Amino acid sequence: MAFRFSYTAVLFMLLLTTALSEATARQLTTSEKLEVARAETYLNQIKSMKARFLQVNAEGQIAEGEVSMRRPGRMRFEYEPPAQILVIADGTWLILHDKELEETNRLPLYSTPISVLLKEKVALSGDVTVISVEQDPGVTRLNIIDTDEPEEGGITLVFETKPYQLRKWLVTDPQGNVTSVSLSNVERGVKFNPEIFTFSDYDYD
Repeated sequence: MAFRFSYTAVLFMLLLTTALSEATARQLTTSEKLEVARAETYLNQIKSMKARFLQVNAEGQIAEGEVSMRRPGRMRFEYEPPAQILVIADGTWLILHDKELEETNRLPLYSTPISVLLKEKVALSGDVTVISVEQDPGVTRLNIIDTDEPEEGGITLVFETKPYQLRKWLVTDPQGNVTSVSLSNVERGVKFNPEIFTFSDYDYD
């Protein structure tokens, strides 16, 4: 299916495209396993959060807005104009709504790479596999694929180490195009109205 460039296409790249599909898993070193455990501990401490996000695709086109997350299973991306996109994870579905085109797509949440962040207990093993850990001064990157179906999607989580915090995730499509989402102004332990994680088509008619 050929997409015209739109923020909907960007979201599909972010959440569904094959990432790291040509990579092969290898045995992690002891120090790499410690980094994976550190990331799991950090992610499991985040029960809810709100942040600004900045999304950049391979062509340098930019979108931004606010992301809200409450584990397990809830997330909301509210894009600012000129983008006309709303993305909601309601615990079962990932819902992508294009306000301009009046189109809504629903995908099983736990078939998407972003679900790595949304499980009740984040585990970077079992259903997913960390195929490599990359470290530069002040930065750690975990490259993650689906264990059983690596061609179905993957995600790279980027952590700052001083202080330790999730700052970015990236997806690479089969052509090598990368879409990145960077976080800023992160607030943890936020209380949300549960209604922000629900979606009704009738609300947007």
